[in-house]
Amino acid sequence: MEEPIIESILVADCGTVTTKLLLLERVEASYRFVAQAETLTTSNPPWHDVSVGVFYAIEELEEITKRTFFSQGRLITPRQGAEGVDAFVVLLSASEPLHIVLAGLIREASLESARRAAAGSYAVIDAMLSRENSLQSPQETWARTIRRLAPDIVFLVGGVDGGAVRPVLELAEAIALAVSMTEKNHRPMVLYAGNESLRPKVTKLLGKLTQVEVVDNVRPTADTEHLGPARQALETYYTENHMQNVPGADTLQRWSHLPLMPTAAAFTHVVNYLWHRTANEDRGTLGIDVGAGTTAVAATFEGRSYLTAYKLGLAFGPLQWLTEHELADLLRWIPEEIEEEELLAILYNRELRPWTVPQEPREQFVEQAVVREILRGALEVAQPTWNTGAAASEPGLMPRFDPILVSGGGLVHLPHPGRTLLIILDGLQPVGISTLLLDINRAAPALGAVASIKPLAATSALEAGTLVPLGTVISPTGKMRPDETILRMRIEYDDGGYLDVEARAGAIEVWPLLPGQKATLDIRPARRIDIGLGPGRGGKVQAIGGKVGLVVDARGRPLKLPDDPDLRRRLLNGWIWDVGG
Repeated sequence: MEEPIIESILVADCGTVTTKLLLLERVEASYRFVAQAETLTTSNPPWHDVSVGVFYAIEELEEITKRTFFSQGRLITPRQGAEGVDAFVVLLSASEPLHIVLAGLIREASLESARRAAAGSYAVIDAMLSRENSLQSPQETWARTIRRLAPDIVFLVGGVDGGAVRPVLELAEAIALAVSMTEKNHRPMVLYAGNESLRPKVTKLLGKLTQVEVVDNVRPTADTEHLGPARQALETYYTENHMQNVPGADTLQRWSHLPLMPTAAAFTHVVNYLWHRTANEDRGTLGIDVGAGTTAVAATFEGRSYLTAYKLGLAFGPLQWLTEHELADLLRWIPEEIEEEELLAILYNRELRPWTVPQEPREQFVEQAVVREILRGALEVAQPTWNTGAAASEPGLMPRFDPILVSGGGLVHLPHPGRTLLIILDGLQPVGISTLLLDINRAAPALGAVASIKPLAATSALEAGTLVPLGTVISPTGKMRPDETILRMRIEYDDGGYLDVEARAGAIEVWPLLPGQKATLDIRPARRIDIGLGPGRGGKVQAIGGKVGLVVDARGRPLKLPDDPDLRRRLLNGWIWDVGG
């Protein structure tokens, strides 16, 4: 059978607040994004139909391109001359997250592994039931908790393979009691990922009451984690049950050439591709997509991909974040004096009007502070789930990544690329040598979806400059004395010119390296300074330019801000000036 010709692909990305359409088409020998449209997502009142927002966006796309994509109540596929498209794919992050109750034995062992597995899906952990420090089994209490919370899934773990039996079965009996007291059409699924020898008993006990999914033990030995099968089971359940239940999703599914895909999962495909393209065995590849309601953290090390769906976003997240943090954590990033009451008012207004883009400088400073803390928080949740291998850096610091891809409206809508770069450096605090890439059109998840239909199209669009370099950043670590020279460097430009420079501790230095321009860096760090090659070790490395240029962030790791407010604000304004923001 002849493979269908696919030269035009339309991707709908239905987010919590906005719905984006991106049109990818073949232009001569390669594929390019030729148009995009955006409207509000319509899954909530008064529409209650996510397909309505897609239809509005199609109308806008038709106006932009002067072409017809929609006729007689449906999308035109395959393309007929200049009308319609060859393929249509839908990404969705507008659905409610999974609600999960974790049940296990030891919080720092199997339950922690279960929590890490759940972190890779759109899920909220409502409760954690544990036998730890309990001589007696509080089965009735556990059962009442499950019945009261009415979760989508009870995630049961515990016992290494061939290990604990009775405590795990007591938890299973409590789950059975809770399920039996729940109406049949509201009973949770049970995901079992514990001691493999208990699979028949758990299945027999619970299988007659509700759906039971059995996967490999998340903690088969005391020193081994195996999270992949549990993560896949949670993602499958989310895709088949929650995404399909979004109002209007059935309409989009009829038009789509693939099953509806979670946005974060599609984003992971792009990050994984970047790792294989660079093939840096000693470093990982990182991608962070800051959405309105969720922040996706995707990382690849040694060919293995990791995904974390951090449950806070730029619009729906700051107020929830404040339930566990202090206002001072945000105020420390704002380079001018602002009262706590005004800060709170800005945050409340942002959540009430999530579709707006801050216009006033003080509102922008607040939003940028929020982005910094979301980046920090998402990284703290994601990092314990990674098996970094050779990419590990000093304890307590971020692993070595190259490249680092960032996406999301809070980063791409900033008026100057230097400000974007500074927020990334403050929030992520990378180490070593990294290329920072900006998803300027917020198209990375769309490319991940396109790869499922036409891998060549996704690769072609990526190579054509869909991801814009901000520049190469060198982030030294080690003990630094204020204002001391920590490295010297010769920048040898590809046109034959060169520049001899040096960096001092505590500063951010920026030197010219234009987008697309390449240079060889001959770096000579001080004896105790590490640029990712080992303390005091330098050498020649290749660098690529970007919208900001070549940057040395010599502020040290971890980054520390002064306690004195006036001194801190002067320092923040100085950093903004340094990056041209």
